[in-house]
Amino acid sequence: MARIFEGIRVVDISTNTGGAWCARMLADYGADVICVEPREGHPLRALAPFTDEGASIPAAYLLANKRAVALDLDVPRSRKHAIDLCRRADIVISSHSPSHLEAIGMTHAALGKPGIIMVHVTPHGMTGDLAEVPGNDLTDAARSGWASINGSQEREPLKPSGWQSSMCAGVVAYAGAVAALRWRDAHPGEGQEVDVAEIEVMAAAFAPAFLRSVYAGSPQSRRDSADLMAGPVPVQDGHFALTLSRAHFWRDAMNLLGLPDLAEDPRWGASFYRQAHKDEYVDRVTEAMSTWKKMDLFDELAVRRVVAGPVLTMEELRAVEHFRERGFWRAPANAPDGPEYPGPALRMMATPATLDRRPPRLGEHSFDVLRTVNGITDDHLLTLYESGVIGPKEEGGR
Repeated sequence: MARIFEGIRVVDISTNTGGAWCARMLADYGADVICVEPREGHPLRALAPFTDEGASIPAAYLLANKRAVALDLDVPRSRKHAIDLCRRADIVISSHSPSHLEAIGMTHAALGKPGIIMVHVTPHGMTGDLAEVPGNDLTDAARSGWASINGSQEREPLKPSGWQSSMCAGVVAYAGAVAALRWRDAHPGEGQEVDVAEIEVMAAAFAPAFLRSVYAGSPQSRRDSADLMAGPVPVQDGHFALTLSRAHFWRDAMNLLGLPDLAEDPRWGASFYRQAHKDEYVDRVTEAMSTWKKMDLFDELAVRRVVAGPVLTMEELRAVEHFRERGFWRAPANAPDGPEYPGPALRMMATPATLDRRPPRLGEHSFDVLRTVNGITDDHLLTLYESGVIGPKEEGGR
């Protein structure tokens, strides 16, 4: 099978979700991704929830398709071998601050190989007053403005669910890595640094609301009520979102819900009128929707080409046949009887993503990678292992 990044080697020295997700996407399209983690394990391995066997579920997803080498970047003898790996890479992914990279001699300049592409995924970027300031998804949501519009007026601001800042930053970092590879192809030997700041990724995605607030003079705020216009409303077996942005959506939905007076009155065809007079109909429409089951309502609206969405629970999402038909759920090729993973995030028809490897145990590939990539002999590897310079051999991984 054709692989887009066949022959591309990636060394991931990042410790955050954004870096891990960028590396995982490169691995899915054929890159040989080597995850360098300390002897105590990548920080993701300590994140809940855990399987019955004690393995981190987030780590299993984000570290899949990679090889793992246990080398501590803060220990000089271990770091030497990590630097050697990076110098043999096409792409290095980092989440470390500028001062830390400088201290350990792993800046782009210090690696001393012009063709290397170094992708930084950090909370605030590699330059500016905040470059050394730590952060996470919560602070990203706060500093980017997202929290200011998320949630209800009567409650505290909310960050987006899950790790959206990190995952979005990982996607942007992946795009930056691909663009940098394309530039290097056109200009051989010219690598570069790609600087992805999580707060800027979120602020850029927040731009329409931000610009409207700045230039229209009416700052967008959190919703003041949970009604039909603001989000999903209750139905018999859960919740349902009905957008009704266009006139024919409104007409056909109102007829289906048994509200012909709302459907046929031409005043309601204009979205600005519906928004300004929502108090006149929201309760009626919500009550009519409450008599339906969500999938029945969805099926009937879909026939009428009305954009709408049932709010699916995790169990319902797993059972959606559409995902199954498209091959969204995949088990690793080297562990076909193991857990299935969601993905891929995008599809290439001629060069599809593949899930070849289950998530590696801690240091599972230390010997193999250092032998084949860095050229270290087996006797020397054993000495390094016994002296604690490198982490567990294959059979000693966690």
